[in-house]
Amino acid sequence: MVKQLEASSAIKAIVAEIAEGIAAEKLSPFDAMMQFCKLCEALRSGDLMSDWRKSHLDFPEICNVCPPPSKKH
Repeated sequence: MVKQLEASSAIKAIVAEIAEGIAAEKLSPFDAMMQFCKLCEALRSGDLMSDWRKSHLDFPEICNVCPPPSKKH
């Protein structure tokens, strides 16, 4: 799972953006939440989260905090 995340340039870019925003204190609480939603959406749309979530977390399949990810065809 970690290797898949490390290989994803999209995931790495979002994580770097979040980390830089937090470190520089440039993210408001709302902006931080939106960035985490963006990360979650990227994880879900890339099918990277489902196996990990099933084995480590107890999140519902459907999240109503942010919009659902678009499916890749």
